Amino acid sequence: MRNADISQINGRVLRIFLTVHDLKSVSKAAHQLDISQSTVSHNIEKLRGILGDSLFIQAGRGIIPSAHAELMVPKVRRLLADMEALVDLGEYVPQDDDEPFSIAANGSTLAYEITRIRDAIWKQVPDKTVIFRELGSRQNVETVLDNGSANIAITVRSTNYPQTLKHQLLTTDQMVVFYDASILGPVLSISDYCNARHATLDFGGSSKSELAISLEKQGVSRNIACMAPNVWLLAEMVRGSDLIATLPSQLGQSTFSRLQSCPLPFSQSDLYFDLLWHRRYDNSARLKWLRDLICKTMTTPASS
Repeated sequence: MRNADISQINGRVLRIFLTVHDLKSVSKAAHQLDISQSTVSHNIEKLRGILGDSLFIQAGRGIIPSAHAELMVPKVRRLLADMEALVDLGEYVPQDDDEPFSIAANGSTLAYEITRIRDAIWKQVPDKTVIFRELGSRQNVETVLDNGSANIAITVRSTNYPQTLKHQLLTTDQMVVFYDASILGPVLSISDYCNARHATLDFGGSSKSELAISLEKQGVSRNIACMAPNVWLLAEMVRGSDLIATLPSQLGQSTFSRLQSCPLPFSQSDLYFDLLWHRRYDNSARLKWLRDLICKTMTTPASS
């Protein structure tokens, strides 16, 4: 094990390292952090000397992280989050906070809501950097909140959340059937639904969707013809084809706005979207401000 002088490592060095890693660029990191490129390079060189690793490797016109750097990233995120928690006390003034807000969600499913959240943050803090990270499978939520890659997460409600997380209801929606009206008519019966060719989302992971679980309980089966990792691609698959897709109705305001929708031909409970955060930040004034803003935004009609 290398005998490194860790007393030379501080939060600023780690923040610069993490920004370079995320943006894969010294110049972009300097721009985001509002410092010079030479300052970024100096701090990366300093960290290289302490750790005895190159950290970043030139690849064409860009850079890629070394294997050691990739192993460091989740630990650095967690460490920075814990350091921030030490001073995250008392009244929070968002205009005095230089750190970006990071929110993990399945952006394709929540595109309309995420745009509203972004605009609400910018209304309060116009220059705030807002980072939206793709959550993927719900199984990822504990990891992204624990390692600090996201401050909070938004996801469809799970039957059981890890004990390390806290959550609250953010919004509800109903599942509907989307289809191309130039090819198909509305799905009017369970038989029509079962016999149709379905296009579905696949975020990866091994857990079943709430819809799949509900359909199994009701003895309803689907003929899944294709799967896609996001709703933008899914919409393209449905458009101009005989495929149907069962998704939250709110997508009719964004990605699926050029397609028609109809109610499900069977009973289906509402879809619940929760806001989640790590228990270690339950008393964080910063995240409480962000949570309150998001909840207020989501409970206020869009036209208000």
